[in-house]
Amino acid sequence: MFKLQFILMLFCACVTGAAPMPIDPIWSTDSFRKAFTASYGIDSRIEPKLTPEEKEELDLVSKKMASGDRPGAISLMVKSPLLEKSPAMLFNLGSLQFEEGKSDQAMNNFRKALKIQPNFRDAHRNLAIAYVQSGDYKEAEPSLRRAIELGSQDGLTMGLLGYCLSQSGRTHDALQAYRMAKLTMPDELQWQLGEATALMDLGELEEAASIYEYVLRVSPERVVIWVNLADVHLRQGQQLLAISDLEIARRLNALDASEILSLGHLYLNETLTEKAMDCYRQALKDPEPLPFQKFADAVDYLVRYQLWNQARQFVMEIQQAASYDKQIKEDSKAAHQFERAGAMIDIEVGDSERGAAKLELFLKTDPLDGLILVILSEYFVEKEQTEKALMFLERAASVDEFAAQAQRRRGEILALRGDYNSALDALNNAQAIEPHRALEQYIESIERMSKLHERQ
Repeated sequence: MFKLQFILMLFCACVTGAAPMPIDPIWSTDSFRKAFTASYGIDSRIEPKLTPEEKEELDLVSKKMASGDRPGAISLMVKSPLLEKSPAMLFNLGSLQFEEGKSDQAMNNFRKALKIQPNFRDAHRNLAIAYVQSGDYKEAEPSLRRAIELGSQDGLTMGLLGYCLSQSGRTHDALQAYRMAKLTMPDELQWQLGEATALMDLGELEEAASIYEYVLRVSPERVVIWVNLADVHLRQGQQLLAISDLEIARRLNALDASEILSLGHLYLNETLTEKAMDCYRQALKDPEPLPFQKFADAVDYLVRYQLWNQARQFVMEIQQAASYDKQIKEDSKAAHQFERAGAMIDIEVGDSERGAAKLELFLKTDPLDGLILVILSEYFVEKEQTEKALMFLERAASVDEFAAQAQRRRGEILALRGDYNSALDALNNAQAIEPHRALEQYIESIERMSKLHERQ
């Protein structure tokens, strides 16, 4: 029926900005355990001076630990009459409790140790570690900074500071912290990923991509990194590479339904229609329903690309999905968008009169809906109601997104009617908005016809 002069720029929801990588994987790494457990034990760097009684208690704790009896070590300290007055014992107990997953108890004991000895460096650091694991990076940062002031320059402290800084949006500082962390923990992938994320946010895309590619080579099980690599490639304008990255992630079950839907949009932007539909349908079947608005948008995209049959089929599939029946009724905005798209589909591959009637009703609530105006203008051209078509195009020309398209189409219709002067006005307006060589040549041909007509 007509071709929309339309280029759809689509972006994945996962690529609106590089999110800081989750810190969780680090708790299970050897590098973390070595850095954390270096804080206690018979050769530990505990700052408080130990009394002979404390040394004796901690020696017994060390023997329990050496034999693998962690519960026994904890029990010894809990029952010790020295505990409440010994920052060293409180610290060691807190460290063991943290390793046992008892973060609240651990933090309480670290705080007690710091009340007795405020400059206890490792207690500041381990308290910060416990805060980070619990997701409270705002509380963690002051403790990390105090540990650094007191001389802690290890990779774990600097890396966690980088994470806290990235969470609060201080990307430059986070990048420096991650790089310092790598000096003493060069093999810790968490800090490399943090560095890459910071580089992405700062626009250093090639360096970020290089780090992600390295991580995927040495740690291929981190499949979610494909999503961040896709983000880099999109920002570099390499959409096909981004699609390839996301497709790998999809096949490895590393994409959620929203990301799969976004991958479908990217396929659509490359006119890979069947691939796009495959993603849309997979997202629709996900056990966790997405907001209905996301599927209304997908139908809109199909309509804008004039994929009428695919759009009609997908509308039917959405309507048959029980999980979205209630949402359609509750989300009035998305329901309106969905019904609007359905009316456009009707005009093309269904009951055209019913579709046109619905679209005209929609115009009563939004008189400057450019897409509806353009579609209705073509409908009335086919119905040989040219004046009505021109009226809709004139209104569409006042909508910035559709101004060039509407002016050009007006010019074409007017030229076919022999109204060359009016046609040239419209065509020149279109050319001024969106210059095209083909349109320039068309204008030249209309000018020649106009002059020829004047001579006659």
